[in-house]
Amino acid sequence: MSLGERVRKRRQELGLTQKELAQALRVTPQHISVVEQDKRVPSLSSLANLAQELGVTIDYLVTGRESILSNSAAAVKADSRLPLQSKRALVTLIEDLHKLSDKGRS
Repeated sequence: MSLGERVRKRRQELGLTQKELAQALRVTPQHISVVEQDKRVPSLSSLANLAQELGVTIDYLVTGRESILSNSAAAVKADSRLPLQSKRALVTLIEDLHKLSDKGRS
C-alpha cells in the first residue's frame, strides 16, 4: 500500500472528507486529492501535520508499520471505537488543557 493509499484509508476510517481534512491542515482539497493519488509527496512538515491530524505516526504513513502513539490527541484520533464528534471534543479538551498547563508554567 502506498502513502497516498494509507492517507485515503485512514481519512475514510475517521469519516473525514477531503475537504474536512484539507481545512484542518489549511491546504486545499485538491492538495489532499493529489497526495491520495500519489501524484505528490507532502513535505516533511506537511507529513508531520498530516500524521497528527490522522492520528497516526509519520512512520505509518511512509512505511505502513504501526507504532505506539505517545501523543494523547493523536491516540484519541486513532481510536476507531470513538465517533468523530467525540474525537473532536476530546482533542479540543486536550488542547485546552495543554494551553492551561503552559500558562501555569509561565
